[in-house]
Amino acid sequence: MNKSKIINSVALLLCTAMALPAEAAPRLITATDVKATKTTYSFFYIDFNKVQLARTTAQTTLQSRLTSAGEGITACIIPADLNATNINCGNGAVRFGPDFFSYHNATHIPVPTLNFTAADADSGLDSVSIEYGNNALSPTVVNQPTQSPRVFQIRFNKRVAQFGFVIDPFIQTDPTVPLDEGRLLDGVQFIVNRQATPLRDLTKELRGNVHFVGVEDPHGFTEVTVVATGNGAVLADQYTIVPLSGF
Repeated sequence: MNKSKIINSVALLLCTAMALPAEAAPRLITATDVKATKTTYSFFYIDFNKVQLARTTAQTTLQSRLTSAGEGITACIIPADLNATNINCGNGAVRFGPDFFSYHNATHIPVPTLNFTAADADSGLDSVSIEYGNNALSPTVVNQPTQSPRVFQIRFNKRVAQFGFVIDPFIQTDPTVPLDEGRLLDGVQFIVNRQATPLRDLTKELRGNVHFVGVEDPHGFTEVTVVATGNGAVLADQYTIVPLSGF
């Protein structure tokens, strides 16, 4: 589906949402609302030209390091550190579409602790990198859609009751630049089950602050449309789901 068709679909969904009963609408959630039954995925890139381990061994060992550090993160191994798309985490638990890409530049989102060992250094596993997600190619290419709002969709192989991610609304820049400059994003809205949440307003935030933005629907859902306003660029990490069965 091209970008203009997606935006038209979003407009139709928003109009439909306004016509339906209020109790049917999903709600915005913060990190404190997320249930303990959550699973949180982060993107990691393993360059097997540098890592002398079998793919399964490398992924298992990386997950062991994350678990031992108490990070509460499940590694989602991606095929490229920049512009990988159609990313699949957890054997289909979370599936990103063609409008969401891996991104390897710095953000303000904290990097997880990884207690690599001497053996990890010998095998090259300590070269593993944490990556982020972005709803645009890097760098911007000719004819890349730049309409605002910009939207992307995420699908799940089982019904979830909660979904969200950590977002950085600003680019990293010279610290002498005023903290309200470099904004990438004004707000985020979610559409599930043809119902839209209110807009999560980020216009009063300052550079350096990151936020968990999410949606909850106790009926469960298998896909979500994310609507990004302003410049519309989403820099994201820590994609979190709570299955309907664990809600």
